Amino acid sequence: MTPSPSLSLTDRTPLANQVAGHDGVMSDASGSLVIKPALAREIAFYQTLNSSDREDPIRRLKPFVPKFLGTLRLEGQLSSAGDVQRLEGKEEVPESVVLENLSYAFTHPSILDVKLGTVLYDPDASEEKKQRMDKQARETTTHELGIRFTGCTTWHAPTQSYILTPKSFGKSIKPAQLPEGMVRFFPSSSDSIASLLPPTPPADRSVEGAPAVSVDTSGGIPPTPITASNSTSVPSEGQTYKDHSIPSTLLVKVLNIILEEIDRLVSVLSELEIRFVGGSLLIVYEGDPEKLTEASDRYELNKLKAAHAEGEERSAFSDDGSNPSDDDESEEDEDEEDEEARAARKCPPVRVKMIDFAHTWLAQGEGPDQGVLKGLATLRGLIEGRKREIEG
Repeated sequence: MTPSPSLSLTDRTPLANQVAGHDGVMSDASGSLVIKPALAREIAFYQTLNSSDREDPIRRLKPFVPKFLGTLRLEGQLSSAGDVQRLEGKEEVPESVVLENLSYAFTHPSILDVKLGTVLYDPDASEEKKQRMDKQARETTTHELGIRFTGCTTWHAPTQSYILTPKSFGKSIKPAQLPEGMVRFFPSSSDSIASLLPPTPPADRSVEGAPAVSVDTSGGIPPTPITASNSTSVPSEGQTYKDHSIPSTLLVKVLNIILEEIDRLVSVLSELEIRFVGGSLLIVYEGDPEKLTEASDRYELNKLKAAHAEGEERSAFSDDGSNPSDDDESEEDEDEEDEEARAARKCPPVRVKMIDFAHTWLAQGEGPDQGVLKGLATLRGLIEGRKREIEG
């Protein structure tokens, strides 16, 4: 396959809908890409996964990882005249990975970031860091259960705002309080959820002196999905959210899809000898009940088609984790349909992906990552428990 030409990005903005992670994660002007500073190990992981063939066991992980589109390095700064001024010491500027924005195709994405694993440090970390990270793991739910909530945002349609659950929540709760996080992320219509954050002014998304960057898009130019609403309204201190708009029956469907995806992921990870220190599982679902219903119906239809074609039950997601369009759409209809409508038709009700691979490496002969598998088992149990509560 001929490599795609370089993609030139002339402006960048802070990533919208980021619920956890480090500062410095950016997006392109359209919002469809994530531009994340990366260590060599993370870049190598994405490149290895992207170049794997179908016989390679790691290939099975690809549907559970954001689509990798290449690497980026800051080349210079745009002057007021539009010229590129080269940066001194450019070779010292870290590279970034360019990934699909997992929340971009959703109208109002609800997003949960869960850190997986029982160990938070590399084997080659300093003794001081090992002790510090081990202390953090033991003081949170990480060491005992293999997960820690690192933040979530949940769309609340009645107030047209997001329920914000900060990182401090996950660091402060005990194992017995983990179900509270499930309620905050998967609220039923009768739940009352308190705001955990005081009001803050909206972020200034304007960027002056936009940097000139070049992107190696050997992984392919991404499609342009539907534009998501990125406006986040921070609630007043002490506010309580009620009257959540997603019906219980629809919320149970969302939970069932997530459970299916976790089971598929566990099946893959159980056969891979890889360590994912500091990695997370990102769960995104559509917060708009009407859009979620449409996406759920498409998912069920595609699942039936896939099962019929294969003679067995399998995921309705395509290999890249998207919701494939209906097969009965004619090429003429697609030509008349704009890009946003096509992307909306492919938008899944849910996405379940592993993210953050700065401390990921192959561990041949050491077996699967039991800490990550333990975390997924914990998360699965929490989702099952939430499902029983809603069905109650």
